[in-house]
Amino acid sequence: MVEVGQDLVDFARMLGELITVVVRVASRPRTFRLTSTVNQLERVGWRAVPIVLLITFLIGSILAQQGIFHFRKFGADIYVIDMVGVLVLREVGVIIVAVMVAGRSGSAYTAELGSMRMREEVDALRTMGFDPTEVLILPRIVALLIAVPILTFLGSMSAIYGGALVAWGYGGINPDVFLSRLKEAISLDTFEVGMIKAPFMALVIGIVACVEGFKVEGSAESLGLHTTASVVKAIFLVIVFDGLFAMFFASIGK
Repeated sequence: MVEVGQDLVDFARMLGELITVVVRVASRPRTFRLTSTVNQLERVGWRAVPIVLLITFLIGSILAQQGIFHFRKFGADIYVIDMVGVLVLREVGVIIVAVMVAGRSGSAYTAELGSMRMREEVDALRTMGFDPTEVLILPRIVALLIAVPILTFLGSMSAIYGGALVAWGYGGINPDVFLSRLKEAISLDTFEVGMIKAPFMALVIGIVACVEGFKVEGSAESLGLHTTASVVKAIFLVIVFDGLFAMFFASIGK
């Protein structure tokens, strides 16, 4: 429990430093490192598109296949469309993307910052008068805040497409019927719920990854331990935040 409390303190400290840097950069926009942000966006966003599309497509296909298999016993095949649409847009799409980003990009952030700590590059930045939070962390967090919602949208569409193909090939549900039923089953609120979660998931993953990266000491073992801890903690917090959001949206009837 002491370690959990320390992790929460470290998370809050990093969040506070990040807010301070954002306010400072907002007052001096020219200091914002656009080139670094675009580079990070290309790495965590554009390069992640193929694997995100593939995994979410398979998840959507599996959901549809299992849904049809069980609903068919009750003659309710058509309700698989409701299940896939609502489940993907509200929960599965954003969770799968967040978990993949935590494993792919969060671990990379921790390893990069940890390696810089081991080579004393972070201390060198401070010696030269630069703020490591502004130079190293802000571009990475901004890139995640932009990339994760986009990946969530693409992943959700891919999962629904996979579900539609399986419903057509395995369940005999015509694509026109699928689209018609999908329009009835979901609403704009269903889409908004998933998209609202995405930036918060991105912020949690980015902060946890950067905190763990700055904890790395001078050994390769320490780098490995903190990289593992970064992924585990980020995925855990993603699930916790999703649960909190579920309770919040249920309480407001959304």
